[in-house]
Amino acid sequence: MPDITLKQSMEMAGQCCLDWLDPEKNFMPTGGYEVAHDTGRWWDAMLRLEDAAGFVIPEHLEDAMMSNLKTLTDNPDGLLMNNPNVPWLKPMINPHNFREAMIAFNALVRYRNSEWAKKAGHKLLETMDKSFKSDGRFDYTKLESYGKIPHTSDPCHNQPEDTWFDATANSGRSLEGIVWFYEATGDDLAIRLAHRIARHHMKNTVNKDGSTREEIISPENVGHNHSYLGTLRGLLLFGLLTQQWEYVDVVEATYRNGLWKNNISESGWTPHDLGKTRFPNNDGDPVAETASCGDVVQLGLWLALHCGNVELLDDVERLMRSRILPAQIKEDDMKHFGNLDERNQKKRLGAWGVHGDPYGKGSIHDVLAAVLHTTVDVYNSIITRSPFGITINFSLDYSDSLATIESRRDESAEIIIRPKIQDNVMIRIPQWTSEDTISITINGKNYPKLRIGPWLHAPRDEVKPGSEIVIRYNLPERIGTEIMPSGKTYKLKWKGDEVTVISPHESPLCIYNPM
Repeated sequence: MPDITLKQSMEMAGQCCLDWLDPEKNFMPTGGYEVAHDTGRWWDAMLRLEDAAGFVIPEHLEDAMMSNLKTLTDNPDGLLMNNPNVPWLKPMINPHNFREAMIAFNALVRYRNSEWAKKAGHKLLETMDKSFKSDGRFDYTKLESYGKIPHTSDPCHNQPEDTWFDATANSGRSLEGIVWFYEATGDDLAIRLAHRIARHHMKNTVNKDGSTREEIISPENVGHNHSYLGTLRGLLLFGLLTQQWEYVDVVEATYRNGLWKNNISESGWTPHDLGKTRFPNNDGDPVAETASCGDVVQLGLWLALHCGNVELLDDVERLMRSRILPAQIKEDDMKHFGNLDERNQKKRLGAWGVHGDPYGKGSIHDVLAAVLHTTVDVYNSIITRSPFGITINFSLDYSDSLATIESRRDESAEIIIRPKIQDNVMIRIPQWTSEDTISITINGKNYPKLRIGPWLHAPRDEVKPGSEIVIRYNLPERIGTEIMPSGKTYKLKWKGDEVTVISPHESPLCIYNPM
């Protein structure tokens, strides 16, 4: 894993999000997928980062982005879309942005108590509600902007009549933002619309046994991995909110029985496309992107912390160590971008993105913001507290009012915990390590291993503020293979839950060393 803490990674990503704002274009995030889309993502990621880590958003940039969001939603439908009155923007109705609007409005309500965002969110909910048909399709002709603003030509939003259709790229991905907006505002229209959308996708998008619907991965379907995984995130959040466990159960089943076959590899490779390959790399495989890996991280995190599937935290930490942190563009990578001007260089440092090489790096704003959201969620979950005690969920460097964690890895793993309060301390031990290699010392003295399931228990009578708990265990090595859809095979050497070397090593921006 790179010599960088999760907090440092988040701060680099936050600075990169600031550097994407173009001073010559009213500080809009130009040069990415779409300005309107990226504006919604920016608000969601940056306000979460500020809340979690105290990252400072310069006042002039926040003011500019607030003005931009109002400009981009200034239309009769309240849609988040490129405004035709801004000369350098290409106006387009983009149903992808139902989600991006709702997550921006949610963030502004939660972290800025914005009355404007409450009203703007409700206006968009009214538009979605009147356009969402009983069969799950959107009737775009009901939009006041319809016929006046060009509609997206993206085939992801094609909804043919009288046949199955993939709605994950519009209504499905919007569900989590609507749920969050309801939690922040109590807007009853939000929960009613969320219910309608969730029922449709429960019937149309998932199988109860967790297998992936054949239509989703059919070569005839223009599918989008990030939207499909976002739909699962929304179904899970809706089920948890409403205590309708059939939604939770189907997402858990899909996580276990479907995702690791079709959506993600053990190391965290995730294709951009599902079904039809729209954007192939040189080998004919779909290009990769890191946001979908972040989606799987969050699904595993929520299923672990909110549904009792603690063993899934092994997946979360493995994906953070083997993909999320290594795939970020860092200072050492910048020599590969020396031909770019200063602004475009800044847009790379700290970024994640889309890349042709399955184990490469890239930079694009919407992926950057999505992965930043994921890292914040993990960061906020490194240490939690309950009647069980102070729980150390991940062996990642961290410090808060409960404890400090220092993680070291060489031939073996060493985790040093310094509690700041007196309480039981529960340290998660990964399932892949050997039981006979695990040891614990408290204040320099060997202590008996007290195991409670996956947890190693340090009792409160032995732990005081300033105590030092040291956990050690081995990092077993193994060789694994990952096979791309084309059949191309990569050999990876694992040490614990990190990849150390790979063959073939194809890109100067490869996230692993050559074998």
